[in-house]
Amino acid sequence: MDNAQLGSQWEARMAAYRTSGQTMKAWCAEQGIKVDQLKYWLYKRKRGVRAEASATWLPVRVDAPAEPSEEASLAVQVGTAQIEVQPGFSATLLREVVRALSSPC
Repeated sequence: MDNAQLGSQWEARMAAYRTSGQTMKAWCAEQGIKVDQLKYWLYKRKRGVRAEASATWLPVRVDAPAEPSEEASLAVQVGTAQIEVQPGFSATLLREVVRALSSPC
C-alpha cells in the first residue's frame, strides 16, 4: 500500500471514529487497531491542517499614506494630563514634559 492509499485509509478511519460517538479505547478495540496508532494519525492530521493553514497567503492592499494636514494634531495622555501636539512640535520638549509628568513628585 502506498502513502496516498494509507493516508486515505486513515482519513476514513478517523472520520468513522469521530462519528462513532465511542471513546477512543472502545472504538479501537472494536476495529482491532492500537490506540497509539489512532492517536498518531489524529496528531499527524492536526499538524497537517495547521501547516496548510499557515501556508495560506492573503492579498494585501497598501494605500499611499495621506498627506498630513495643517490641522492634524496628536493627543498624548500621561496619567491625568493630556498634551495636544501640533505639527512642527519639538520632540525634545515633548520628551522632557512626558518625563516630568511620569516621575513621582
